[in-house]
Amino acid sequence: MKIDLSKQEYRELIRAVYLSDMVKHSMKERDAHDQSFIDIDQKLYAYYEAFESGDLIEEHNQVLMPTLLMESEESAHLRNYENAILEDQIAAVLARNELETEIKSGRVNEHNAIEALIELEEKYHQLISDKGLSALTVK
Repeated sequence: MKIDLSKQEYRELIRAVYLSDMVKHSMKERDAHDQSFIDIDQKLYAYYEAFESGDLIEEHNQVLMPTLLMESEESAHLRNYENAILEDQIAAVLARNELETEIKSGRVNEHNAIEALIELEEKYHQLISDKGLSALTVK
């Protein structure tokens, strides 16, 4: 299969690949990355010169990798995403924790667990919305 890309499309594609790699492998060491994913990275990155994208991709020890410029620019997008979903993640974790307590105590059974979880998530979303994240305490 052959895909024709403009310079701008190529640049957007390698940015998307970089972001997906960051999400998929987040905190893993490079050795723990999926080899098939690394192979695709390298295959796409190999065209960086043809697409005049040396500002985004560079070679170190025969490995093609994002430049500090691309890492910096795309990291800003990751931080924005993380901030956007942070409240949802916190509400979901708090709701699951409370649901586990409710199930163990017998106040919630398996049949109504999903409904209870939805209600608890809504409760925590509302609490965070009303009081902000600064209202959270860790025990």
